[in-house]
Amino acid sequence: EEEHDEALALARLADALRPGNDAILLLLGEIFEAQERSADAVAVYGRIPHASPLSWTARLRAAVNLDSLGHSDEAVAQLEAMAAERPQRADAWLTIGDIRRANEHWAEAVVAYDHAVELTGEPEARHWRLYYVRGIALERSNQWSKAEADFLEALELEPDQPYVLNS
Repeated sequence: EEEHDEALALARLADALRPGNDAILLLLGEIFEAQERSADAVAVYGRIPHASPLSWTARLRAAVNLDSLGHSDEAVAQLEAMAAERPQRADAWLTIGDIRRANEHWAEAVVAYDHAVELTGEPEARHWRLYYVRGIALERSNQWSKAEADFLEALELEPDQPYVLNS
């Protein structure tokens, strides 16, 4: 906790010295997240201009924090707009799936994860988590055969991953 306080003080000093620096704002948001200060994180992420190269990351993080504040529908709406804005990217759909899964909206999570899988192309080791979390959502929505296939795909992609080994 003390490390976060020191980091916050230094990041605020940096923001005062270089106001509007997107990297500093992103760092401030991450510190607020680590301190579980979601409202502050959303506010800071919102200061990053849409034209910034860091905007996409900030908007994804803001949506996650909106969800943690209980504004899941607003978070999903923002992420759906992002997905429409950049239809070739899977990360907005993955985040929608994570939010829906965390709120136990299993079928909606599966739909979002399906979009993300479609956009990833040929599965690579780094995609293991996507198959794993979709497998969870499928299992919870009583689609066991599809869930098993995803768990097996995750296992093939990352055979030593403890989460996958325990599923």
